[in-house]
Amino acid sequence: MLSHSYSRLGVCGCLLLMLSTVAIGCAKTNEYQPPPPVEVNVATPLIRDVTIYMEETGTTEAVERVEIRARVEGFIEEIKFEPNEIVEANQVLFVLERRRYQAARDMASAELDAQKVSLEKAKIEYARQKELFDKKATPETNLVAARAEMDGAEAAVLSAEAHLDEAQLNLDYTEVRTPIKGQVGKALVKKGNLVTGSPSTHLATVISYDNIYANFSITERDYLEFLDTKESMGADTASDVPLYLARATDDDFPFQGRFNFADLAVDESTGTFAVRAIFPNPNQKIVPGLFVRIRAPIEVKKDALLIPERATGFDQTGTYVLIVNAENEVERRNIEVGNKFGEMVVALAGLEPTDRVIIDGIQQSRPGAVVDPKETTLTMDESLLNPPGPKPKSTDSQPDADVPSRPMNDQPPRTEGEPESSQS
Repeated sequence: MLSHSYSRLGVCGCLLLMLSTVAIGCAKTNEYQPPPPVEVNVATPLIRDVTIYMEETGTTEAVERVEIRARVEGFIEEIKFEPNEIVEANQVLFVLERRRYQAARDMASAELDAQKVSLEKAKIEYARQKELFDKKATPETNLVAARAEMDGAEAAVLSAEAHLDEAQLNLDYTEVRTPIKGQVGKALVKKGNLVTGSPSTHLATVISYDNIYANFSITERDYLEFLDTKESMGADTASDVPLYLARATDDDFPFQGRFNFADLAVDESTGTFAVRAIFPNPNQKIVPGLFVRIRAPIEVKKDALLIPERATGFDQTGTYVLIVNAENEVERRNIEVGNKFGEMVVALAGLEPTDRVIIDGIQQSRPGAVVDPKETTLTMDESLLNPPGPKPKSTDSQPDADVPSRPMNDQPPRTEGEPESSQS
């Protein structure tokens, strides 16, 4: 009996020992284990010589735009164009009824012939009176009267000639022509409708797209910096520096032009300087009224640092990047960014060439955390760094946009087709 009790106690002791061991083992297994460091891709900045740009927004405007208007009253007999057709200068677009003006022209011509006959009669009479006066066969009053009659007949001839010119001009105005070459819009008045010359009826609009203006404004500071730095581009005047244009759908700046006009003074109310550029547009890919971006090179920056734009962040304190130090800890670095070249941006300040910038994994990183950096090498399209245009003075490259231009604050050249004119 006693041995059986001892046996039960031994079994219980073994069970207690086993439970204790299991409990101790579980306690060790449930201890907190720190997560492994976040894996991030890091790279040092690319070091390149880049062209620094000034960028502004603006709107486009037609260099030549003409509203075709009626100069005389009449019914439209013919419309001699199709909408969006390319028309040549002096091409007839509308024909108004002509019979009324042909009759007026013929009447004026007949009146001129009658006045010429009267003038000949007056000249003969004057000559006769002068001969008699020389022979003392007529009084001087008859000679004076004959001279006055002849002068009146000459004036009547001049008046008749003016009436004939006016009648011919009105007849010519029945053929409504375009003064410029360009693309014509739709006819605003249909065939058979009556149009008037005063007030003049707007019949159609013709716009030339061969060249296009882009109007924009720059700040006073940008203007002064541009004047100070344009010499580094090998340019003697502002008109020697090319400008680049991008539409809303363009990723880069595919259109190249030049400065064409600059205002005479800075606007004191806004502190801005009005500027106009002109761009060749042979394929008509730029239309008037677009909101566009304008880029002007102002400086060639040596050994600039470039990083992917996706590696940058922005908050209330400004733009920043995350870098990994020698201990693989993340540090925040506030930077100043400049122009964008494809997917890359220029770091103007705040970054060193040896800094390891987090390229991928920035969302999972935070300052002070330890990460597992994986080195990668940055690449980019090198052609984006220095597009066609002016280079430092040691380079012979010159802009190739063959369009009118002038230096800032010089008198503008006379250009064909000032915007918004009215003519038939």
